[in-house]
Formats: sequence, C-alpha cells, structure tokens
Amino acid sequence: MKALGLGICRHEALTNISRLVPLSLCGSRGALVVIVLVASTLRLYNLGQGHPGLAIYSAISKNTTSSFHNWLYPSIYVDGSILADKPPVFFWLQGAFIALLGPTNLALRLPAALSGIASVVLLYVIVKRCHGTTSALIAALLLAVMPLDVNFSRGVFLEPVTSLTILISTYFVVRAVQEKDERYYYIAAALLGVAFMVKLWQGLLPAPAFAVLALTHRWTTWPRMARITGISAVVFLASAFWWPTLISLTSGAYDSVMHADNVWDMIFGWNLRERFGGLEYGSRHREDFLWFVTGPLSLILGISLFPAALIGAVALVLALWRRTSGLGLLWLVWMAVAMVGFGGASVRLTSYWTSAMPAVAALSGIGIAALIGRFKGPGMIWWIAAAGFLYCADTFWIVRDAGDYFKYCAYASLLLAAGSAIWAITPNSWGKSKGALAISVVGVAAAGIIFLNTTVGLHNILKPRDDTLGRIGFDQVAAPLSAGSRNNRGPQPQQSQAQRQGSLITSIVRTEIDDLDAALNFVRQNRGDSRYLLAADTYNTSARVSFVTGEPILTLYSEYNKTRVNEISALNELIQSGDVRFILASSVMRYLDFELYSWIHANTREVSIQAGLPARDEMELLEIISR
Repeated sequence: MKALGLGICRHEALTNISRLVPLSLCGSRGALVVIVLVASTLRLYNLGQGHPGLAIYSAISKNTTSSFHNWLYPSIYVDGSILADKPPVFFWLQGAFIALLGPTNLALRLPAALSGIASVVLLYVIVKRCHGTTSALIAALLLAVMPLDVNFSRGVFLEPVTSLTILISTYFVVRAVQEKDERYYYIAAALLGVAFMVKLWQGLLPAPAFAVLALTHRWTTWPRMARITGISAVVFLASAFWWPTLISLTSGAYDSVMHADNVWDMIFGWNLRERFGGLEYGSRHREDFLWFVTGPLSLILGISLFPAALIGAVALVLALWRRTSGLGLLWLVWMAVAMVGFGGASVRLTSYWTSAMPAVAALSGIGIAALIGRFKGPGMIWWIAAAGFLYCADTFWIVRDAGDYFKYCAYASLLLAAGSAIWAITPNSWGKSKGALAISVVGVAAAGIIFLNTTVGLHNILKPRDDTLGRIGFDQVAAPLSAGSRNNRGPQPQQSQAQRQGSLITSIVRTEIDDLDAALNFVRQNRGDSRYLLAADTYNTSARVSFVTGEPILTLYSEYNKTRVNEISALNELIQSGDVRFILASSVMRYLDFELYSWIHANTREVSIQAGLPARDEMELLEIISR
C-alpha cells in the first residue's frame, strides 16, 4: 500500500492557502528554527532553580558513577545493596550529567529538558514524512508549548527520555513502511528495546501502532513478512532483556529489589500487574475512565486533547474511511492504547501521559490542517471545534482565581466556541467568495489553541508552586481547594488510605532544604561509629538523605506497596549492635503502620528542635534511647 498524504489537506485547499499566506510560514526551515527556540526557552528558562523534588531516581543516578558495580546494579544506596525499580538506561544518562556538572538541579533536569527539545524536532520530521510540512510545523509547535510536555521536560523525570527514544523508533518504522526496507524495522526494534530499558512498559506504548502500520502497509509476501517479524522480535528481546537476564543470573551481587522480590517481579509484577491491581496512588479526584481530562488535569492535558487533537482523530478516521490515507493509523492506535492503558490503570500518574504527547501533538497538527481543509464551508469538524472550545472555557473558569488572565482565557474560549459554531453554519458559497476571511478564521482558531496551551506553561514557569506538587516538579496550576484540604502538612482525617499513602510518599519534599541539611549535620556529629547514618521511614526519605550524604541508610517501610522493608526484630538487633542511633520519620507513618510508628516512639526521644527541624513538623528526627 502506497503511503498517501492526508486526504483532507487537498491540493486545491493548499493552493488557495499558499496564495494568501507566505510560503515561508508554511514550510520553511526558519519556521522550524523559531519553534525550536520556543521549545528551548520554555524548557531551559530558570531550569536550575526550585526544589530538587523526589530523590529516588536522582540518588540512583548519582551512584551509577561511583563504581562499576553501582553502574550495573543501580541502587539508591552507595553500597549497591537494593536494586532500583527501573532499568538502568535513564540512570546512566542522568549520572553522566551529574558527573559532568555535579549534583545540581541543572544536572538532574538537563536530560529531560534536552530530550523534550529533541522530541519537537523529531516529531516534525516524522509528521512531515507522513502528512506534509504544514501539519508537521503545527504539530511541532503544539508539542513545543503543550503544558504537560513542558512541565515534565523541566523536572527530574524519566518520561521525556522515554518519549524521545520512542520517537526515534517511530521514525525508523515510518521509513521502513515508506521505503519498503526491512532493515529499518530491525533498527526500530532495537530502539524500542532501549525505550523499554528506560521506562519499561511505558516505552512500549506505540508498539501496537507499529504492528498495525506494518501489517496494513505490507509490501512483501506473508512468509517474508513473518521472517521480518521474527527477526524484529528477536532483536527487540535482546535489546530489552539483556540487562534483567544478566541481573537474574548474578543475583548474589545485591540483596533485593526495591518494591519487588526479584528483577522479573520488578518488571512483570511491580511495574505491570500491580499498576492494574491493588496498587493505588496518583490523581484520585475522579474514579471514572476519563480521569485524565477531568478536574485539575483538564487544564494541563485536556486543553491539549480538545479541540485540535480530537479534530485530528476524526479527520484521520474519515481519511481511512475514504481510503485516502493509511499512515494516520500510527497516531490513532497510539492514542487508543494510551486511553485504554492509562484510563484503566489503578495507578493514575499524569506522568504516564507524557509518552502519549507526541501522538496528541501529531493529531493536533493534523486537526488544524483539517480546519484548513474545511475553510470553504461548514462541516462536522467545526462543530467539534466549538465543543472543544467550550470545554476549554469551563477548564479556565475553574482556575480563574489563579490569575486574571485565566479568566480572560475562559472568555476567549467562549468567543472561539461561538466563532466556530457560526463558521460551521456558514453557507458554502459565502465561504468560497471570502477566501481571505476564511483563512483568518482558521488562523484565529489555531492561534487560540496555541495561546491557551502556552498560557498554562508560562504560568507554571513564572509562578511555580511551592506546595507538594511544585516541589516534586509538577507545577500544575492549583485548582480551588476544599475547606478540608487546605492544610498541606500531612493527611486530613477525611482522607482515604490511598491519599494518606500519597502524603507519606511526598513527606520528605515538604521539609525545607536548609532544615534537612541542619538535621543531617547534627546526626553526623552525634552518630558515633554506627554503621548506618540513620534509619529512614521510607524509600523517598532514604533516597533524599543518601543523595545529600552518600552514606548508607536503613529503610524501614515501603511507602508504595505498604510493606515493611525491615521488621522490628531486625531493627532491634541493629540497635543492640549500635548500627543505628537515629531515625528520621514522618508523623504520617501512624496512618500506614501504627505498630511500627508506636515502636519507634516508644524507643526514641525526639531531637528535632536540637537538630534544627521545626517543632511539631511533619518530619521528626528521633534519637534511639540507650538500652
């Protein structure tokens, strides 16, 4: 099957557009340079400022350069005793930046930021090959300003690196289809294995789309296609599973795996089965399947999905129905897998959606091109646009108190919705006779979509939050708080068990950096010859202390799967031998493991104030009472 351009961007429509819009705005390299500059500014501006966030992955990355053992067996502890809950590729990359720039915010965040910028360029290249220059430029611009992608590209996150690796693999799949060259399938399979080695199953998000694209654009016989598929599978398996296979064969080199019994349980249990089972944390404001476009998430993800991406999806479905384009299956299947996988997961992390943002941006570029294709008259696409802008109006009205400009964005969205509805009922003959005005309408709609997305990203950068989410690095615009949730220090009585678990996970990030540094200095001066600098309540606390000090830390409790890492009996033995003299723990522990919390407070005295921590704060420094 020969790859065709998108049917709705017909030659006649594009010819008329070219007469009204300078060609340099439609396809020049200068336009791409401007888009890259926009993407770079949004991702690099003031990048080194702010709280370092959750430190588990940062501590692991820092340790990878301390020894070959820690490079091969990434761990939050410098002694390499506990294996990380993710494969090592991201940690190798971030560890290299830490080695070059030191353990600074800039070093921790540059891998994600640079990956985000590169993804914009690569998306342009891919969409241009599939759907033309106009759609490619619009898609690249949308990805450059989409608040979700900008947000995670500015943090200490694995997802932007995953997205870039996915896009490189996508590029070779598209080349294999278009150039009928099986070698590109093998390269794509190897790169998909690398994506798996970055973020496991999230790296395989577009894999079903690759398979559908390969089957629908088969250029050779079925036996040969089966051979190509088999070789690609072997290449992928070798690329994706060489590391866990090696680790499982040398299990004596480490004590255990974080959150799992072994490396295979980490891959298939903790990072797959548990995500659709009993493990629950993340965004819990809605329980339904469409949680990712409701409530607070509507502002950072929903306005990217509606209206442009939805229009693009409808346009591609129509193109498939008319058999004018087949490459659009790539983006449609990619998005369908994301909606089913992320919508149905029990762990509802917005970060997952970062790997779907290239598909959202591509659909948005195609959607705006679809508006261009319909500039001559009414159509269903413009009714979709009207509904999408109404959604945006409601979204911005919810957060109107966060800034006056959000209130104006709500008004602008209403005007765009009204304008789209009016244009949808405009007679065909009137549209044909008013070509210049028609292009202006399309331009206003496209500019509105870009403006609404950019506004959120700029707000997050210029007015970063200093609450829990802001300190983690997820600077989502704050939605109105209910009366019972305004206190940010620990869980409230009405919180669910999952919400209390989330509070425990993030406890350490709510401790001021200077206060924590003072407490750790106090511990160093008074620890004596203890084996561990201190015992920490959770992996996140351990990681934060390990990142700062490089000392061995004893973890007591897994805040993610709600089980003890070390039992009370083991802790008793370590105390008797003098291996542990201090415990750093959150008061939130009482809600998750009251027995352990009670034991801790029965065998210690609080020295928080002496160590420099605020009185009655969420994090407490406790000194073990001599026996």
